[in-house]
Amino acid sequence: MSSLAVSSNSSGALSEAPSDLSSFVQPKMELKTRLESYTSLNPNDDTVHFLEMFFKFLPEDGKYHLSEDVMGCKTDASLRQLVSSLDTGLLRPIKANGGKTPAITPSPCFGVEDSIEELNSMDFKSVSRNKQYRLRNKCLSRDGQMCVISKAHNEDAHPPSDSLFAPLETAHIIPFSLGSFSGEEERLRTSIIWTNIHRYFPSLRSRMNFTLENVNEVENAMMLIPSLHTEFGQFHFALEATTTIHRYRLKTYKKFATINNHLLPANRIVTFTNNDTQYPLPHPILIETHTAIANILNATGRGELVERIQREQRDAEGVLAKDGSTDIGQILSCSRLSLLTDHGV
Repeated sequence: MSSLAVSSNSSGALSEAPSDLSSFVQPKMELKTRLESYTSLNPNDDTVHFLEMFFKFLPEDGKYHLSEDVMGCKTDASLRQLVSSLDTGLLRPIKANGGKTPAITPSPCFGVEDSIEELNSMDFKSVSRNKQYRLRNKCLSRDGQMCVISKAHNEDAHPPSDSLFAPLETAHIIPFSLGSFSGEEERLRTSIIWTNIHRYFPSLRSRMNFTLENVNEVENAMMLIPSLHTEFGQFHFALEATTTIHRYRLKTYKKFATINNHLLPANRIVTFTNNDTQYPLPHPILIETHTAIANILNATGRGELVERIQREQRDAEGVLAKDGSTDIGQILSCSRLSLLTDHGV
């Protein structure tokens, strides 16, 4: 994997989670105590619910870091800022998959800005779509020229005449857009997002050394038919780990298009099979990360919110009132253009 990694020993850098799993018992109680003292601004204030759901679905080492961050927020205003930072600096960019998202709210937590600056100063490059064809061929070979969920055959591989077949697409587990950027503004934005990813999903770095430069690795991709690719990318379904490695229980959410139900295994069990062992199967840690994000997006309602905003943006795109009454500020608030201003760059 990539050599790109942020040192935990840097001055002001974020702390590492303890390796002793017994240390993860206390964070839940600390988080609960802090949230019980929070005073809501109004009935629509979902700060407590958001943080409870975020904590619930994180891996254990990520829970430690979130508890640490919540305990570091001494005021209710800083707790709300933390929620906005997690929302705009992690959930929305992942869910939007390259689409426009609001400017990222700075984190109120100590050490975050130092970690962002350290990562941004490193020599990393944007991933390129030029390698997509090679990645596709590797995944097709490994996945047996089939969709890993529906088992539909690749229509370009001369499937048996009596078999289900369809065009297949290469689906990234961690979205390709998180490794792609252009210019210094998007580079900074990417550094912020990946600082958050490694903060709350530490195993990506500590056990895999997985960074933005690795999104085109074969371990981060699998073959799906187009409709399931769309649903997976929208986090409308996820793969939950079982006690058997590379065997998953398929979980669908409210927005999953039911017309696709007949494409799913009857028992909702998906087993990855390697048909070309020179290429590794999708990595369990990456699948676990996708599933955690899917659970958080759906439990907090942020997934539906992003989809609604994207629909409104598409409807309004390019439509400016001739009388000059269009609220340009509102449009820019959902674009990447406001990022530099918010961070004082």
